[in-house]
Amino acid sequence: MASPSPSLTDSSLFAASPLGSIEESSDNDITKCNVCHDLFSLPKVLACFHTFCLPCLEKIQDSNDKIKCPQCHQEMTLPPQGVTALPSDYAVSNILESAANEGAPINCTGCKSKESSAISRCFDCANFLCANCEMAHQFMHCFEGHRVYNLNDPNTRETVKQDKLVHCPRHKTEALKFFCKTCNIPICKECTLLEHPKNIHDYEFLLDSATKHLENMKQLLEESKLKFTELQNAQVTLDHYTNRLQIQYHKAQNEINETFHFYQSMLEERKLETLKEMENIYNSKVVSLGLTSQKIQETIDKANSITEFFDRMLKFSTPVEMLLFKKNLESKIQSILSFLPDINVQNVDLEFVSNYQAIQVGVRNTFGYIRHQSENATTTTTTNVQPITKPQPIARPNGVVNSERPYQNGHNTFDSNILSKRFCSSSLGPFLVDLDGYEKWSNGSNDIFQNGFSDLNSFNADPIIDISKKFISTNLYPIKSQLKRQKMIYHCKFGEFGVMEGQFTEPSGVAVNAQNDIIVADTNNHRIQIFDKEGRFKFQFGECGKRDGQLLYPNRVAVVKTSGDIIVTERSPTHQIQIYNQYGQFVRKFGANVLQHPRGVTVDNKGRIIVVECKVMRVVIFDQQGTVLIKFGCSKHLEFPNGVVVNDKQEIFISDNRAHCVKVFNYEGVFLRQIGGEGLTNYPIGVCISQTGEILVADNHNNFNITIFSQDGALVNALESKVKHAQCFDVALMDDGSVVLASKDYRLYVYRYMQVPGLGL
Repeated sequence: MASPSPSLTDSSLFAASPLGSIEESSDNDITKCNVCHDLFSLPKVLACFHTFCLPCLEKIQDSNDKIKCPQCHQEMTLPPQGVTALPSDYAVSNILESAANEGAPINCTGCKSKESSAISRCFDCANFLCANCEMAHQFMHCFEGHRVYNLNDPNTRETVKQDKLVHCPRHKTEALKFFCKTCNIPICKECTLLEHPKNIHDYEFLLDSATKHLENMKQLLEESKLKFTELQNAQVTLDHYTNRLQIQYHKAQNEINETFHFYQSMLEERKLETLKEMENIYNSKVVSLGLTSQKIQETIDKANSITEFFDRMLKFSTPVEMLLFKKNLESKIQSILSFLPDINVQNVDLEFVSNYQAIQVGVRNTFGYIRHQSENATTTTTTNVQPITKPQPIARPNGVVNSERPYQNGHNTFDSNILSKRFCSSSLGPFLVDLDGYEKWSNGSNDIFQNGFSDLNSFNADPIIDISKKFISTNLYPIKSQLKRQKMIYHCKFGEFGVMEGQFTEPSGVAVNAQNDIIVADTNNHRIQIFDKEGRFKFQFGECGKRDGQLLYPNRVAVVKTSGDIIVTERSPTHQIQIYNQYGQFVRKFGANVLQHPRGVTVDNKGRIIVVECKVMRVVIFDQQGTVLIKFGCSKHLEFPNGVVVNDKQEIFISDNRAHCVKVFNYEGVFLRQIGGEGLTNYPIGVCISQTGEILVADNHNNFNITIFSQDGALVNALESKVKHAQCFDVALMDDGSVVLASKDYRLYVYRYMQVPGLGL
């Protein structure tokens, strides 16, 4: 009679449990059944690779041919002989036997009380026996032929170990000696004569093929572990989408409330209807995400269960014992590997789209008019709010804004006269978490001025007075409140919150190539988007991940003007540089073992990549292959760097956000000079060099400001925007004298600046 629970023939393959560990272990101990919570008695393995006692399985068996796993509730078909024909958990049996041989106290599993200490074990029925059960095995006919050995007799252990062969499940007296490659299972000699004839089936000796098949099983297990990791990452991504959906849900609630207060008396009913509609959509999306999450979790549990089981088998079982599960293992792992969760980012899109312009038109046309007497008291003058004759976009229920104005390349020509305050709030909630705690901005007032400009390219004609040459020559600047800045306005804006083309969740970095295409690092969407100079979307590349061609929180971008290659820096957790060609194809990545907190990045005229790091206050210069050419620290001079450019003289200009200026170094790390200062360039967000060699320092103090200097630090010009912005991320220059501004309101603005003969005090 075959032993259902043979031990390993090589005891060095596993470590025996320490003395007393079985009784002192927790309920989750692998030697205890999850049903009866006692030590396993005849442990049997179900098709789902969960192990239970044979008596426990007999109690819960629903029918003769089917059983449901008590742990994962998976229903499976039993062999014709029932649960007794299920394969044994050899690893558990071997652990119990090894522990018993080492002197660990084991209760009897042969009698009903299960409280007497075991003194021996039956090799054939795999039960631990107390003194009474041992006597029953000696004198009862039903146990005739059973081999019983004393657990405390070391002389019998080697003999027992040699006799413990794995017997065929079909022919109980025959040992498994062959492996049928046709059926993919171990077989005995009787099987070769009956079920697996040689002229039809191809089989070989187990001793010759066990190692090869075991290696295949190990490789499958490794693939299963990789799939398990991928599914865990998918689960994390799904959790991220769920969190983002919740954030969008609360943001949409705030938008609904703000629109309601804008026209409260007329929108009460519509507010309630919209909230209810959004609630239903949100609930349906949450349900959809929850179902996907549940499927992924179930697959993870299955993969984890299989991995745990076979890790245990690999550690505590012989190769022959492992091969009994090879066919089932391959089937289970193939089903796991073929599982592809459907994670659609569109399922997490939820946004309330209001239309303030349409509401303003309705209010101005329907609210009323003012009637008053003229000065000569002979006529009555009626002053009515004139309707806006310009066609206004109307928000449709599907969230698309239709307009009389033409579309260009599928994108609307953006109206720059109105800066909706709902996209300029300086308190956008916790969704943007990329901003470093050390970096600061100064917006001044949070009020948003909405200006209607008849000529988008015109500037304020305020009188300008030349500044004293004494101020310029000594680099003493007037304080900002005294400095008369040239007014400027944006002539193009594009972008909105979202994950679709032309939408952003965090436009952290911006650069411009030789064709004046605008390249934007959309950090939280893990991608790079490219637009033409008019803000029309061209293409995008990148997706969330750490593999080649994937991005993880791209933070800043720069362009190699000669080749068009795009340099991308990634913030935590990768801290590296990636290079893509002008078409968005991956070239290489490097710097992960060098960089710690990359912030600003630029490329000099020889193609060298200059990176400035915040927190560690360091400059690292790479060549195009990723080799570190120069590296130097500048913590003595910098407080929080965030932008960098270089000139043709190998001078590095670094904007220092907390020091309110630009610091200049050479390639050897020697500090050369300072440009700007507090009161003139407060909390700069970036620095650029124009085609004429002038230094442009951008900040967001009160307004969006551009302060222009010569390279030696002389003040040349100063400009400010007519409208206020939310916090700003980065700036870049275009060849036509325009500045591209990336703002925290999910938009990019293109400002045109011009030189003026002097500055006024």
